Amino acid sequence: MTTSNLKNTLMVVLLIAGAAALTGCGPSGAQSTDFASREVITSTTDADNRALAVCNSTSTAGLAARQMAYSEGNNYRMDLVWVKLTTLPAGFSSGASYISMWKWLANSNGATYLDSTSVPLALYDTQTKKFITSWGTSINWKSISSLALSMGYAEPAYFFGRVIILANLKDTNGEYDVLKVTAYNTSTNKAITEINGLLPMFPANPAAYATESSGVARASVLQKLHPFYSYKNSGYTTSQYQDMAKNYCF
Repeated sequence: MTTSNLKNTLMVVLLIAGAAALTGCGPSGAQSTDFASREVITSTTDADNRALAVCNSTSTAGLAARQMAYSEGNNYRMDLVWVKLTTLPAGFSSGASYISMWKWLANSNGATYLDSTSVPLALYDTQTKKFITSWGTSINWKSISSLALSMGYAEPAYFFGRVIILANLKDTNGEYDVLKVTAYNTSTNKAITEINGLLPMFPANPAAYATESSGVARASVLQKLHPFYSYKNSGYTTSQYQDMAKNYCF
């Protein structure tokens, strides 16, 4: 899916302006761009030529999501990413749980840094090609159920089959490595479950991802998050890995 047609709506103009206003620098001293596992590019052609994964999928029991790089026409933006919820946590439909997202990074020594500010989120209707909410810090069914019902959806699973999420990473330089999607108990605000997925775009071949541009080994915690980590000795070609990653797109 491309988003060049979004420029025709007032809502997207307001949202993207908000994204620009929220954009900031990465944590000072926490990571240099040399350590970043995301490939900072602008052209969709470059992504193909460099065999990058533009989409990803992450799941655990009771929670699953896919990610897709944000594009405007033939150009990518690193500060935004699409997210599609494919499995919702227990209690979500009753309002007993809600979802927030976070970003974190790791350097070659394995040291990690979690941004303490949750990632701003906005809901986008794939049928009308319009945003249906402003930026928020969490997704709670109670707060959007009336909106969903007006669209003909009483169950969140069907609603999120049509509606996807734009996440504002505030990360123009692509320094952050991972998007964490966390489900919380509404009453206690304690985490119930979480998934961690590499942010697009990254080398689709896990062997290529295992080494940083400097030649040193990438942090093990990141290597193990690669969607094809368990297949790295299975004999797949780089082209096959890239095609496998495209299957996660939506």
